[in-house]
Amino acid sequence: MKATIEAPPVGRIAITQFAILLVAAIALVPIDATIAYSILIGGTIQIVPQAYFTRLAFRYMGARQAPEMLRAIQKGETGKLLLTGLFFALTFIFVKPINVTGLFLSYSAMIIVQWFCAARALNHRKI
Repeated sequence: MKATIEAPPVGRIAITQFAILLVAAIALVPIDATIAYSILIGGTIQIVPQAYFTRLAFRYMGARQAPEMLRAIQKGETGKLLLTGLFFALTFIFVKPINVTGLFLSYSAMIIVQWFCAARALNHRKI
C-alpha cells in the first residue's frame, strides 16, 4: 500500500544550498582566496551533515513505521552532530590559513538558507 503523505523534497534543499554557496565562493575568489575557500568549507560543514540527517530521517514513511522513524531520526541527529564536530576539527587541524569569521558566517548562513528552503517547500506542497 502506498503512503498517502509524500516525503518533502529535502534533496533539493541541499542542492540549492550548494548552488548558493558555490556562487558566493566563486564571487569572492578575486577579492580573497582564503575567505572564498573558508566560506566554501564552512557551508559544506553545515550541508553535508544535514543531508545525512535528512536522508535518514525521511527514509521511512507511514504510521506503521513510527518506531523505525524514531530510531532513524535519533541515529541521524547523532551522526549529524558527530560529523559536524569532526569536520570542524579536521578543518582547524589541516586547513591553514583559514578565515574563521568566513567559516562560521557561511556555516550560519547555510542554516538560514535551509530554513527558508524548507519553509518554501512546505508551503508549495499539495495538501
